[in-house]
Order: sequence, then C-alpha cells, then structure tokens
Amino acid sequence: MSPIDISRSSLDNFGMSLFHPCDKPLDVTLLVLPGSSIMSVACTLDPMRAANRIARDQVFRWKIKTLDGQASMLSCGLPLTADGQFEKSSKGDLLVVIAGFDAELHAERRDIANISHSARNHRVVGGVEAGGWLLARAGLLNGLRATTHWEDLEDFSNANPHIDVIPDRYVIDGRVFTTGGASPTFDLMLHLIRQRRGVGFAMEVASLFIYDEAHMPTDAQSLVSLGHLTTMEPRVAEAIRIMEAHIDDPIGIEPLADQIGLSVRMLEKLFTEMLETPPGKYYRSLRLQVARRLTLETKLPIQEIAIRTGFNSISAFSRAYKSRFGQSPQAARK
Repeated sequence: MSPIDISRSSLDNFGMSLFHPCDKPLDVTLLVLPGSSIMSVACTLDPMRAANRIARDQVFRWKIKTLDGQASMLSCGLPLTADGQFEKSSKGDLLVVIAGFDAELHAERRDIANISHSARNHRVVGGVEAGGWLLARAGLLNGLRATTHWEDLEDFSNANPHIDVIPDRYVIDGRVFTTGGASPTFDLMLHLIRQRRGVGFAMEVASLFIYDEAHMPTDAQSLVSLGHLTTMEPRVAEAIRIMEAHIDDPIGIEPLADQIGLSVRMLEKLFTEMLETPPGKYYRSLRLQVARRLTLETKLPIQEIAIRTGFNSISAFSRAYKSRFGQSPQAARK
C-alpha cells in the first residue's frame, strides 16, 4: 500500500493546524476494531466529552465507526455500539484508529485500503495502541517517527524498517500521531485540547478525572508501572529501568549496583524493603513475565523467546518457566 500523495511539508502544515488555537468544533471519526481495550476507547473519547461539558458547547463532534457497522466486541467482553460502518468516503478533521488484540486478523485488505483513502479526507490521522499497525499497513507511516505499545515495539520495528520506531509514550509527526496505549492517549488528547483551547481549559478537563499530568510525550514506555516507587525509592526504580533495558542480555547484579552507585548489599537491602524480594529474583521474574506473554500471545518459536528473554538454552528456559508457572512453555501453548 503506497502512502497518500501529499508532500511532507504540506502534511506538516495541513495536520499541525489542528494543534493551533481554534474555537471551531472538531469533527472526529473513531474507527474501533474488535479486541480494542475499553481503556483506550475511553481515554480517546472521554476527554472530548469532558471538553464539551466544560465549554457547554461542541468542542468535539464524533462518530464511532466499525468495520462492518455492527457493535465492536472489546477485549473485556463488552460490545461497543457503532454509529455506522467505516467507509473510504468517511470525512472529518481527525481520524483515530483504535485497535488491540489481533488487529491484523480483523482488518482485511479492503479495510486497509479504506483507511488509506479516508485518511485523505481527514486533516490528522491517529493510531491508538495497535492502531499504528494498521496505519503502517496503509502506508501512512512511511518515513515517519511512530510508536506502539511497549510489548510490540521490537516486532513493530522489525516489520516496518521504513518507519522510525521509538519507545515514546506518544508521537506526533506531521499529520499523523501514534500512541503506546490508554494513558498516553489521554495525554495526547489533553495536548490537543490545550493547544486548541488553552492551558486553563485543559486543566479543567484533567481535573474532572482527578488526573495530574506527570509525563512528557517523549518519556519512554516502561514494562513496569513504577508509580510512587519513583519518588519513594528512586534508586530501586532506576535499577528496574536498567533491568527492562537488558531483558535479552541480562546484566549482573554487581554491575547493576555499580551503575546506580550502590553496593550489592545495599541494593539487595533496598529491593527487600520496597519489593520484598532480592534484585536477582525480581529480575528473573521480570524476564519470565515477558517470556510468558510471548509464549501465550505470539507464534514466535520457543527458541527465539528464550533468546529474547536472556536464556542461553531452551532447556534452561523451559526449567525456569516451569518452575515459575507450573508448566513448560510448550505445554502452556498447547
């Protein structure tokens, strides 16, 4: 699928105008695929609803579309009612494609062609979570920076060498944006509201959700939601970030402690106090959690999963996996 036929400079001007001060209503098309997260849908939709409530006017107008016009079954098992079927003639200011589990299986070639064609009729196009995979198939991310959920970053990059894949929470490049998941999408929507209606208005929207923005769009996605740990014990949080960066090539506990400026004994003391487990055991558990996801949710060969999670042999990986989860990875797949 070739990208839409508009020059890069005109894309920038055409799209970024959406992120400039303006009091006109914004027409939004939400394409929601089966398997999408209810959180991703809510974090896209509810900031718009809240903005309308605060303004007592239509800051946003939206329509929820699905591939067949029928309710889209979300990953939690709830159906999301659609306003109609998504077609290539769909028009508006902003097209947002929301997708989750098995997005590639739900969208046929015709659907991808419709996304590509409809993108020409919208000023800005966005991909939420796995929605970025569909934008990539439609040729809308060629030569651009983009992101997706941290679980899929490596596979997304390998599958799309023509895209500059980065681990940011959300990315805006020209007239296209991509987000890594629900919370980054909420941040993106607040950014859009702030740019169009001002800082004070965006703060009012955030306040309705008792939400304190604490992330920059360029903050890297984390495998572990560190929460208050970053404030309570930043040295443990930093150790976990280093572990996350070395899932496939585990770093020893001694060099890990050296990087943080601690002794091994002090690092072990902090982990035991904060997480009730020593750092080595936590690190192994983190790698095995990644291995479990790859085992159950992908078709990657077991040998590749072992390599990706830092095990030097299938036998060592299988023993560790069975010890942690009660069955071998081969049995878990069956």
